[in-house]
Amino acid sequence: MKSVAKLMILTAVTIIFFSACNSSLNGSDPYYKISSLFKQYCLFQAQSQWTYRNDSTNKTYNVSITNVSPYIGFHSPNNVAGPYSYDAIDMIYDTANRLNLLKSSINAGDPSSGTGKMKDLYWLFFKNGNYLLAFAPGYPMGVAQRLGKNPGLYTNLQLLNSFSLNGKNYSDVYHSQVKKTEGTPDTVTYEFYFALHYGLIKWTRRVNGKETSFSLAQSHLIQQQ
Repeated sequence: MKSVAKLMILTAVTIIFFSACNSSLNGSDPYYKISSLFKQYCLFQAQSQWTYRNDSTNKTYNVSITNVSPYIGFHSPNNVAGPYSYDAIDMIYDTANRLNLLKSSINAGDPSSGTGKMKDLYWLFFKNGNYLLAFAPGYPMGVAQRLGKNPGLYTNLQLLNSFSLNGKNYSDVYHSQVKKTEGTPDTVTYEFYFALHYGLIKWTRRVNGKETSFSLAQSHLIQQQ
């Protein structure tokens, strides 16, 4: 009888445990996944490499991915949106790259907000602690999004059906702009170009009338099929 009682207790505990797990997994908070189209723009596997050229000096710089780390993030409720969980993926760059790039991070956004098929976000992190939102195609074209001091003032400028760069033609290229301050009162203006299956193909940084520009010279990129 004692064995039967122990078995009944163990069974009850097991049922309660799995019920709690299922309640957590199937809670009322939404769970968002990164769209497949956004992944074709932004998600690349380890050993992918871009070679960028400084458009003024013609000097080239290699940037490669050493590690890809997926995880699930949580958005705390605020005055804009309620709580939700979302897919996120970090792409860590090699520490030897000379462009000050630390990593890129992509995450799913609220599919009920914004416009178009891609509500996802692409963040760019630098070794010096600077970071910004570089690509968010779900925001309306031409409408500035004030995201805070660090992410900056983000605007989708245009979607280019065709864009030529260093002798290569790219299609469906998103052109975005970010304005922010970086420890000084001077506004720094970035512009980014993202191409399908190539990711970031060109960017500029302008401050006090001085502009630095980098464009993709060649690449070896790996994406999941």
